[in-house]
Amino acid sequence: MRVAEGVTLVSPTLDAERARRIIKETNPFSTGQHLAYPSNHDGPQVHLEAYFSTEAIVQLPEFASWLVEDVVLWMTTKNLRPQVIFAPGTDPVRLFVEKLSRAVDAKPVYLETKPSGRFGDAIEGSLPADASVLTFNLTSVTGGRCIGFRLPDAAAKNGGHVIGTAAIALGTSPLNEELRRRFPDNLYIAFHVAVTNHNPDACPANAIGLRPWQEASAEIIARLER
Repeated sequence: MRVAEGVTLVSPTLDAERARRIIKETNPFSTGQHLAYPSNHDGPQVHLEAYFSTEAIVQLPEFASWLVEDVVLWMTTKNLRPQVIFAPGTDPVRLFVEKLSRAVDAKPVYLETKPSGRFGDAIEGSLPADASVLTFNLTSVTGGRCIGFRLPDAAAKNGGHVIGTAAIALGTSPLNEELRRRFPDNLYIAFHVAVTNHNPDACPANAIGLRPWQEASAEIIARLER
């Protein structure tokens, strides 16, 4: 269900009016962009034509609570009982994951996340051997790489047993189908967003206008705070 330009509600249990209000009042979707993600050249990088700032949504406790409730409802429906929520260690993600973990009596464990947006190798918190794990991120702008592969692989490497994965927003990418094949019955997405990405060598935009993705997110949050 389309709830705004470029934003489709895909969770069947999130109330449509709540979804429209979340998008209308936080205005998290910014188009006409040319953004580098991650923002350094220490590995593969893509260029984004838009950005969806779920960071702005979780600034508002009421909206964050609605989304936590919906993730919990999905977990209950799927009979998923994770012992651990494994997520990137950024402040906005922590804000959401702490609420989600309390709601389902799970332990939050965080993967090192650098200012550029790239993941490191260190984890914060103890991941018990063979613990059931739900991997989570607020937004997967590249279409599923983080929630479908990087986070589950890191959790498994550290001894966890991944039983599902989730994100509030998923960008548009050929990875979408691969993500759904890997998690056919245990994938949660609230919104599908028209954030497409390009290999830098094939990017149609003018390289001179390239900015780090953090700038777009900060501008969206600043609009919300005015």
